[in-house]
Parts: sequence; C-alpha cells; structure tokens
Amino acid sequence: MRPESEPFLALLLRVFFTVVLIAAFGQAGAASADSEVNDSPDVKYRQTLMSNVGSNMGAIGDILKNRLELPGHVAVHAGLLAESAQLIGAAFKKNVATDATDAKPEIWQDWEKFEMAIADLEKAARGLAAAAAGNDPAAVGPAVKALGKSCGGCHKPFRKPKEESFRRMQSGSH
Repeated sequence: MRPESEPFLALLLRVFFTVVLIAAFGQAGAASADSEVNDSPDVKYRQTLMSNVGSNMGAIGDILKNRLELPGHVAVHAGLLAESAQLIGAAFKKNVATDATDAKPEIWQDWEKFEMAIADLEKAARGLAAAAAGNDPAAVGPAVKALGKSCGGCHKPFRKPKEESFRRMQSGSH
C-alpha cells in the first residue's frame, strides 16, 4: 500500500465503524420504542433512518458546542448525514401515515416539495462536510446554520409538532 493512501484507508475505516455504531445504537433505541408500538416495517425503518440523521446532528452539535478536539469528525458526521439523505425519499415513498408515526400526510400530498427538502438536506450536509474538511474554520459555522435550516425546512411542513408526536400520545402525557 502506498503511504499517501493510508489517510484515505483510515478515513474509510472510521466511516465504516461510525456507521456500524450508529446503526447499532439507532436500532437499540428503535427496539425499545417498538416494544410498545406495533408499527409497520416501513415505519420502523423510517424511524431508524431518521434516528441516525438525528444522531449525526447531535454528534456534530456536541463536537462544536463542547469544542471537542476530534479532527475530521464533523466532516465524517456531515458526510453520513448526506448519505442518509439519499435514503429518505425511498424510505418515505410508501404512504404510511396511520401507524405510530410523526410523518404528516403532507409528505405524500406534496411529494415534490418533500423531495426538494430532502435535496436541501443533502446539499447542506455536503456543504458542511466540505467546510469541515477544508482549511477555513470560519466556514463551518455558516455551514452548520445552513444544515440546521434545512432540517427545519422539512420538519415544519412534514413532521408533526412535539405536542402531536405519537411518542407523547402513547406515554399518556397530553
């Protein structure tokens, strides 16, 4: 193996292990929530996928808020977010909004707008990955803000508010 390919291999291994860990923790969290809810397999998968998106957002927030010395990690998490964004459309293609889900029917009523919101998420995540991997630390803040804006741009029109969340309803706290 050539010396210049070692950093790439190390990055590839980090990404692989990060994906494995996120998937394991996401499934563990989903399994505990699923023990109380009989969702369709489509909804279970969507919830796991979106949990992974949230986990990566949370990790980015933790790194930046706490100024953790983890070189390259923001870029990796942002890259994983972008990869997950590519899966969202297919995960939501089947119209299942009646099970225990926070998906609003507006997803399927305005599919084109939903797809545009997913594309915005992917673009913002890739922008953050590039900013975090670059040599301009000042570019990271605006890229994080753009990523957060893209999340809200989808949540507001297409996800039930917390007061209407199926998790809140199933716990009995109205």
